[in-house]
Order: sequence, then structure tokens, then C-alpha cells
Amino acid sequence: MDGTNLGIISLIPALTFFVLALTTKKCITSVMISGTVGYILYYKADFFMPMMDAVQSAASNADNNYIVIICLLFGCFVQLLREAKGALAVGELARRYVKSEKQVLFLTWLCGIIIFIDDYLSILVTANCVLSLSDEHKTPREMLCYIINTTSAPVCLIIPISAWVVFFSGIFEQQPEAAVAGNSAMDIYYHIMPYFFYPFLCVIFVLLVISGIIPKMGGMKKAYQRVAETGQLWPESSSMLNQGIETGEEKNAAGDKGEDGKEVKSHLWAFIVPMAVVIITALWLDDILYGVVFGIVSCFVLFVPTRILKYSEFCNACYKGLEDMLFIAVVLVTSLFYRQAITLVGLSDFLIEAAGPYMSAAWLPAITFVLIGLVCFATGSIWSIPAICTPIILPLAASTGANIPLTLGAIISAACFGAQACFYSDVTLLSSSACRINNVDYAVAQLPYIGIVTAITFVGYIIAGFVL
Repeated sequence: MDGTNLGIISLIPALTFFVLALTTKKCITSVMISGTVGYILYYKADFFMPMMDAVQSAASNADNNYIVIICLLFGCFVQLLREAKGALAVGELARRYVKSEKQVLFLTWLCGIIIFIDDYLSILVTANCVLSLSDEHKTPREMLCYIINTTSAPVCLIIPISAWVVFFSGIFEQQPEAAVAGNSAMDIYYHIMPYFFYPFLCVIFVLLVISGIIPKMGGMKKAYQRVAETGQLWPESSSMLNQGIETGEEKNAAGDKGEDGKEVKSHLWAFIVPMAVVIITALWLDDILYGVVFGIVSCFVLFVPTRILKYSEFCNACYKGLEDMLFIAVVLVTSLFYRQAITLVGLSDFLIEAAGPYMSAAWLPAITFVLIGLVCFATGSIWSIPAICTPIILPLAASTGANIPLTLGAIISAACFGAQACFYSDVTLLSSSACRINNVDYAVAQLPYIGIVTAITFVGYIIAGFVL
């Protein structure tokens, strides 16, 4: 969809979304209203039919539906692991060694580092390993989600074996200016990794938060106060996502029973084997979608014949998993509609033109980080915005004499920032869904930490721009 640069007016839909999201904490309605504002600004009184066409286009978009299908199937897979008590067995194993909340948080960080193959896989596996354990130690869901989210995309970028790496290395290889960084796509990627300031800072910063060196602040501080005063692990607006969920000692006291009322014994292999199937298949076929499909099939083969789950329980778990992920599927579709509205009014073009006069060689990497990061944050287009902006930024960097590897590192950092900070990016949505917390509640709570890392990254690119 090609749009027209409406100038400063193009900021109105994005500002509308932020105001509505922060005041109402209703993501879907905020996205739909903001997208509608964009179509009204562009089409005036004739906005309705183009807007409805855009809604249909968003609902039928192949790339978006690919993510939706993965999320829905992961919902089934995760629920099957819960029903089979495989994740509970992992929690029981960890419980032997984890005796404090700080150790739970460190375990969460360590799982995020170990599972570096795919950000979706990292989020869902880590959440299922530690959720019950973190509840027992009265960890606010905001903090758990912050650690899981912060060790997903950043780690996938730092350890170069993921879809992120393939995507960005492919984009960079197509630009002749990037040849100064390497002779091939992966060679370019390896040479620019030292300039991934934001991903590296994220992984280190969250460890400082866990250790207590960085104090609790903002929404995270309020979350801990809420738990101390009320015992409530999630905000009131997230209660719907936790209906029927028991936590901590209550869960242990209640026991785990199947449909016939008998105690269901947890088995470690009921978690490890299906997860191994997902990981091996995803690596073998180079697609996480195939991995999760084979993971569900392996659950059926393992759980039903061994009577860990009856056939009816298996089906009900799949239905429940689909239901749990329905919200994230709707948000993904509506957010694509919103991104189309943002493109229509020309937000990206406006921001690039506004920053153009300040694009000197020394300042260009820092401005690139801010500019692409803001657009990714405003639109949620973590993949398309860097792809669109790279052919614009790199020739400008070459003409001004800016450091090319540093500029490429700034593009990577900006995309990573957008994935983490955007209220409705796929990574944020999946993290919040896996931790059973409203995505707006989580995004607001993490903002002070994200803001500090972003500021340090910006200063780092300024210094590097003048030094290199």
C-alpha cells in the first residue's frame, strides 16, 4: 500500500493510539480507533469502504496469518504440556535447587539464554518452565514477562542461529554499501555484531535488575507493592487471563487431578520429549511452524496411548489452547490494519524527511537508531520497517562518510528496540500471553527499564559515531 506524506498530521494516528492505550489499557479498541483515524485523515468522508477493504486485507494477509497460526498452535501445544503436567515436572525439578525469588528470576534469564534458536520458542518454553515456580515465590507477572521478553529477540540476534539473523543478513547483503563489512551475508552479520549495542545492553541490564543493582522503578515498583499489599500477582485488568488459575501454595494444596478425580502424576519426559521434537524439527525443516505441528503430534502419540491424557482430555486441551491464544490472534490482525493506516498517511516518510537535515557522518548512526526505532515502536512493523529504511539509510551513510558497520548495527538495535517496546509487536504479545498478563499492563511496567537502555544505547552510538 502506497501512501502520501501528510506531514506532521501523520503523527496523529500514532499519538491517538498511545493516549488511548495508556488511558484505557484496551489494546484492540485503541488499535482500531487509531487506524480508523488514519483512514479518515487520508480519505476524508470517503474513508469507510477503503477502511473495510483494509480490514479484510489484514485478515487475509499471508505473512500475518502465518504468525497467527503459529500462535494458535503454540496455544494448543502449551496447554497439552500443562494438562500432561510436563511443565509441572520441570518446575518440581527446579524447585529442588531454586529457593528464592532471585534464583527464580535468574533461572528465567538463563533459560532465555539457552533457548536461543527462536524468539517464539524461547518465550513459550521459558514461560512454561518457570511460571508456576515464579508464582510460588510471589513474583509479579510484569517482572517475569520483562525477563522473558528481554531474553528472547535480543539473544536471538546475539547468537546468530535464528530467523532474525537470516532476515537481516539477507537485507544487508542486497546493499552494495554493506560490502565493506563482509563478502557474504553471514560475513557481514558477523562483522557488525560488535555494534549491536541495544541487544547486548538488554541482556546485561536485565541481569542487573535481577541482582538488585538496578532498583525497581515505575510500574515494576508498583507491581511489587501490589503483591506485598494484596498478594495479587497480576493487575486487575489481567484477571480475565487468569480465570481458574491457582498459584503458589494454593496450587500445591489443591493437587492435580484428571477428569476422573484421580491424582495425575507429573512426568519430566512429558515435557522434555515434545519440546525436543519441536526444537529438532524446527532446526531440521527450518520452520518453527512445522516444529510445533510435530510437537502436537508427538503429544498425541505419547500422552493418549499411555493414558496420561484421555482422547477427550487431549481434544479439550487443544480447544482451551486455541481459546487462550484467540486474543493475540485478534490483536495481530487489527495491528496490521493499523500499520496499513500508518503507511497510508506516510509516517515513515515524514520522520525520515524530518531527520534528514541532521544526518551528518558522526550523528547518522545515532539518528538511525532513534528514527527506525521510533517508527518500529509506533507501527509494530519490526520486519518491514528495517527492510524499507535500509536502502535509504545506507546510501546516505556512504555519501556522508559514516561508518557502515556501525550504521548497520544501529538498524539491528532499532528493530530489537521496536520488538521489545511496542505494545502490540508479536514478541510483546506472545510474551504477555505466555505470562498471562495484559500486554498494555506489561508494556507500561517495563518502560523505565527500556528507556534507560535506550538512552545508554543512543549515547553509545553518538560516541562511536564520532570516534570511529
